Amino acid sequence: MTISRTTLSHHVVQEIIEEIKQRGLRAGDEIPAEGELAERCGVNRLAVREAIRTLVAREVLVSSQGKRARVALPTPAMLEQILDFRLSQDAMDFQDLLDTRRVIEAELARRAAARVAAGEGSPEDAARALDAMREAADPEAFIAGDLAFHQAVADLAASGLFSFILAAMNGVLVEARRASYRGRAQRGARQDATVEAHQRILDAVAAGDEAGAAEAMTVHLAETGHDLGL
Repeated sequence: MTISRTTLSHHVVQEIIEEIKQRGLRAGDEIPAEGELAERCGVNRLAVREAIRTLVAREVLVSSQGKRARVALPTPAMLEQILDFRLSQDAMDFQDLLDTRRVIEAELARRAAARVAAGEGSPEDAARALDAMREAADPEAFIAGDLAFHQAVADLAASGLFSFILAAMNGVLVEARRASYRGRAQRGARQDATVEAHQRILDAVAAGDEAGAAEAMTVHLAETGHDLGL
């Protein structure tokens, strides 16, 4: 049986990932040279190069001409692309995405409040983002402040996985934020209500009120769904 080149490169991909795990390589560390990988995997260099290109596309590796490939630190951009594509293909329900965001952000708000109560952090960045929302002169500036607020709460929560997922979702949901802004404007509602909703979240976080912070975030995001007609 003839093994296809694609199958060979996939085999090398798995070998490289296993190498990274077993050796505990971190971002910036070099992986073995192409020749060594080819010999170890029993394939030609072309299969190794294809495997490296695949892992570069996945943000697992970075590669430059004449140098060994190095380990990279994947960003939320890859997950964002997957989510965006699945939504565009109607393979994912938008309401489900918003519900997931609500669950994640409520937990992040709760954890942020817990860290403030324990003296492990301050909501100063969230307060600055809220001030930017109040002072915003146009929709894009308002949305930028909104994004900064939610990211500040996530950062304060110090939950790497939740923050990673939220960053990917935020990229997908930028247009939804614009639609929410337009929805409020169309029904004659002022943006003050949104600012007040964020203030309630901030107040609960700053007070170390875990349940109150989670509830305030849940109510705010449910209202966002309403603005989108969901």
